[in-house]
Amino acid sequence: MIALQDFPAARFDEFQIISVSEYAQDLMDNRGMEEHAALKKAEDGLLKAFPEGKSNEHNKLLSIMKKTKAGQVEVGFLWYSLQDDASAFIMDFLVYSEHRGKGYASKALEALKATFKKDGLTRIGLRVAPDNHGAIRTYYKAGFNVTGWNMSCEF
Repeated sequence: MIALQDFPAARFDEFQIISVSEYAQDLMDNRGMEEHAALKKAEDGLLKAFPEGKSNEHNKLLSIMKKTKAGQVEVGFLWYSLQDDASAFIMDFLVYSEHRGKGYASKALEALKATFKKDGLTRIGLRVAPDNHGAIRTYYKAGFNVTGWNMSCEF
């Protein structure tokens, strides 16, 4: 069974290292940014979203927990931002590599949707890299649909 719980504020630095690294890599791969600029953009965005280094009214950071007989094991994390139109946007979603392929992402999305439904939210959005085929399959399976394409032009 999968449950979502508040990510421990004492471990925010750990989340920050992973999230900044992943986002900077995405910026370099998909927007052609230089490493220094990508790292700065990723760091600045995270600090703006979490100025106190923990969840707040608009940005929520959750641990994805697997319940076992021996207790709970963290298998990943999920960061979402609440929007003004009764929706949320998934900013970062990661199942740790050693826990992938076991359905935890799908179960985490089910738990998130159930929580949002109870809270009166009606929509979840996200952006996924076009080469992240595993995530795309997971999102389709969870009921997500393509609503547009991110496009850019370098000159």
